[in-house]
Amino acid sequence: MKGTSAKVLFAWKVAIVSVCVIGGMTLVAQGGRTQPDVSVTSTLNITGDIVSKTNYRVEGDSGSGIYDNGVSSVSSILQGSSGDWVLDSTTSKTRTVLVDLRAPVPNSGAKLIFAYESLPTRVIVKCHEAITGSFPAMKLNQTLSCPTGISFTYAGTQYGLIMSSGPNSDVDYVETNNLQVTCTAVSSTTDLCIGWTITPIQQAGGTVENIARLRQPLKGGYANLGDFYLTFRFNVTNP
Repeated sequence: MKGTSAKVLFAWKVAIVSVCVIGGMTLVAQGGRTQPDVSVTSTLNITGDIVSKTNYRVEGDSGSGIYDNGVSSVSSILQGSSGDWVLDSTTSKTRTVLVDLRAPVPNSGAKLIFAYESLPTRVIVKCHEAITGSFPAMKLNQTLSCPTGISFTYAGTQYGLIMSSGPNSDVDYVETNNLQVTCTAVSSTTDLCIGWTITPIQQAGGTVENIARLRQPLKGGYANLGDFYLTFRFNVTNP
């Protein structure tokens, strides 16, 4: 990889290897400077007609579901502060994400706020909670279990679909499932990961889908609106 992309990846490598542990706290030495965000291409795969049904319950809005950073006011990045992947279309006037809530988990108290809608949406996958350096620090073919939040506004009200289970997550909803993030390509010049596939887990019954909790932010906390099954397949590449 050449030019700017190689320089950014090198900066990530310096940040990732300069790690020390003091009093149980992991610190990343960055010379007092915040690492820059890294532009990535995000693909939310589409394989169905949203008028009749969807193959994925979280998918792109049109065409191939490709989102480029800085195009149509979309942010598609690896965060400089953590290495986590963020896709954010909430300030875009043209780009949305399809969210389908037609698969509530029985007996979970699920509140169907809509069937399916294409909405301005923010997705964050927090692999820094699984490995220091997050997405770029992964090894080829390594798979991590990473907590995730999908936030959107519908009819003037903000909601979130949270998939975050386990003691290392900042939010622990034990009935939900983390996403599975697999490194599919590494840079030949820096050995950092530059390609990822993001999928649900396989449930005990054999279906490949995640359980997510729908919640509504309230003053001082969140309202639990029950659980929903979600399917998706995301691809992220740098560049």
